[in-house]
Order: sequence, then structure tokens, then C-alpha cells
Amino acid sequence: MTFHKISIVVISLVESRDRRRYIAEQFSKIGREFRFFDAERFKEYPSAYDMVTRWKVHGNHLNLSEIGCHDSHYRIWEQLVQSSDETWCILEDDVELGEDFLATLDAIEQVPFPFGIMRLCDVGGEDSWVVATLSNGSVVKDHRKQPFGTQGYVIHRDAARILLNHARRIVYAIDDLLNRTWEHRVRTLSITPSVLVHRNDLMGTTIGREKAKRTLFQKLKREFYMGRDSMNRRIHAWYRRRKGRPNGGQNPSSQRNSG
Repeated sequence: MTFHKISIVVISLVESRDRRRYIAEQFSKIGREFRFFDAERFKEYPSAYDMVTRWKVHGNHLNLSEIGCHDSHYRIWEQLVQSSDETWCILEDDVELGEDFLATLDAIEQVPFPFGIMRLCDVGGEDSWVVATLSNGSVVKDHRKQPFGTQGYVIHRDAARILLNHARRIVYAIDDLLNRTWEHRVRTLSITPSVLVHRNDLMGTTIGREKAKRTLFQKLKREFYMGRDSMNRRIHAWYRRRKGRPNGGQNPSSQRNSG
């Protein structure tokens, strides 16, 4: 019997029976255990939501589905920190597992270098560079602009602990928070080719945001903050890329798992 170090947690609303059946059938076929995390459907904004800062920075508000998504990932991170495990794999319930999913997960268990988050779906990233090749042939990449979404990722306990501190006050959607690497400094990488497919085309989506009507001043403020984030993203990517080169700084293997 093979002992797997990475536990798999699937985020799902209790009432989403079709989604639960869809993901459960996939795990049954590959013979891998997992557990559901019962997501909560929010009916009002929690006190942790910083409405003032959100509007100031983006000129729009997160919807309640996005709040619920943020809450689910946050509470799973709390569970991971409180556990004795080093890494968990967190999936959303509308993903299709690729043929190499298990082999890639097993290879991630054996990586000889530190990381905080390893995305399993490499979609939407820009300006990438190769960090390593795993034992099964999967390529690990870093990006100037990180892939979008939280369809599936492996997270280290140390990274979860750091992200909890950055996520106590809700300002950003959870995938946007993960991508703000220049703030939390968690080493965020991705696997290519992707071993997950986001199937919201079959399952439908539980998240959607209405387009905000902004004044000219609000639009200008939003452009300012977006420009600032873009500059920080580029500077931090340059630093990471330079640090990873031979004689370009500290060897990545000597870094902490989370940074």
C-alpha cells in the first residue's frame, strides 16, 4: 500500500450534489482518497470584509460568492496549520483531473527544492521561466504575472501560516491575494502542462461579479493602484529571476519552504 503525504481537500457547497458526484467519481476511478470541505454560502458581508479599502483600490466590491470562496480557502489554511501535515492539495469541485494528476502529485511530494504554493493549472500566466523539472517530467515554472484562479494547488503549511496573516482582512479575491507575491513573499510556482481542467462549462459557475459603474475620479484611482501593483509585480519578478540564476544571489535550495 502506498502512503501519500499530501492530503487532498475538495471545496464544495453541501447542496452542490452534481459537482460532488462529478469529482467523487473521478477520484474513485483513480483510487485516491480525498475529503470534502463544506463551503459556506454567505448571505451578508462578514465583519472581516474591508469595504472601504476594496472600493478605494478597485472601485467595485467582491460579491458574496467571492467572499465565500475566500472564507473556504482561509479556513482550510487554518486546518493545515493546526495539523501535523506539511502539505495539502486543495481543489475546487468543478475540475477535471488530467491523466498525469496522480503522477504529478507524487512527484511534488519528492521535490528537492522549497516552495510555498504549486499551482496545478497553469492558465493565464505571463512571462514565465523554468525553475525545475520534476521526476515525472512535469515542468515547474515561475511567472512575472501569475496564473489566475484557485482551481487546484498544493500548499505548504508554512505558506498557509503566512497567508493567514495577509488574509484576515478581506480586500482581494482569493486568487488575487495569492498572486500578490511581492507582499506576502510566498514562493508561488506552477506546473506545466496543467494537470487540471476547469470545467465551469459543464458545471456552471457559482461566482460572478457585476460590472461597477465608476466615476472618472474612481477610474483614475483604480488605474493608479493597478499601475502600482504592476510595477511591484515586475520588480519582484526581476528579483526572483535574478536570485535563481547561478551566481545571481542565494541558491533557491537554501530558502525557506514558504518564501
